Amino acid sequence: MKNIPIILPALIVSLLLTACGGDDKKNPKPPVRSSSSAMSSSVMSSSPASSVSSSLSSSSMSSVMTVKLSVVVTNLTGGQPLSPTAIVIHKPTFKAFSVGMPASVELEHIAESGNSDAFLTQANANAATFISGKADAGIPPGTTATVMLETSVMDADKTQLRLTALSMLGNTNDGFTGLNSVDISKLAVGESITIDTISYDAGTEKNTESAATVPGPAAGGEGFNLMRDDSPSTVAMHSGIISKDDALPTSALTSINRWDNPVAKITITRLAP
Repeated sequence: MKNIPIILPALIVSLLLTACGGDDKKNPKPPVRSSSSAMSSSVMSSSPASSVSSSLSSSSMSSVMTVKLSVVVTNLTGGQPLSPTAIVIHKPTFKAFSVGMPASVELEHIAESGNSDAFLTQANANAATFISGKADAGIPPGTTATVMLETSVMDADKTQLRLTALSMLGNTNDGFTGLNSVDISKLAVGESITIDTISYDAGTEKNTESAATVPGPAAGGEGFNLMRDDSPSTVAMHSGIISKDDALPTSALTSINRWDNPVAKITITRLAP
């Protein structure tokens, strides 16, 4: 019994030390469940991000639309074959030509020789171009040609859709016709627009109408020549030809090669993809 007072205080001190030993303020140990809680929190916080990412991905996919077009070109003249029509679908920032301004070399190639390769190469290198194409062959008087085009367009760009079409009047020095940045953004699937086109003079070559300078079947001349000798050397409405039947005996052309505006009819139809 005399030892009891000694044992009890020691026991009390031991219990107190045990109770205090778990409170190490210098090196606190997080409870195990806090790690589990952190993982749970991490998973939960990543879920909305995954959902947003998925939503954005879905939104991006749904924001692309397919635009499919049929472009039918009809030659309305009696004696002017049209070169294979070059067509570009593009944004408004692309411009093939401006009346009153000098023609580009690429347009000069079309207007003097009917060759659209340089023009289409230039168009395809332009960031504003969606797609381009051309007719398989020239378009004789009274006939038609159809060009099919299909491209993907972001929903944000659907109001930016424009169409340009260019063809040379074959029996001229540098005459051409076509459409210049026509707005097709409002065309719904199944709808069409038809536009009559006029003739333009590229202003890159004098209208001598000679056999040496007119490339069409009426003369078989050289076509494109880099030298420019017309004045003024700017794009303008074409005044037509004179021909050897009417006061220009050196002309390789006849009255059948004359024309009145419109020169061509172009029908653009939006088709279902």
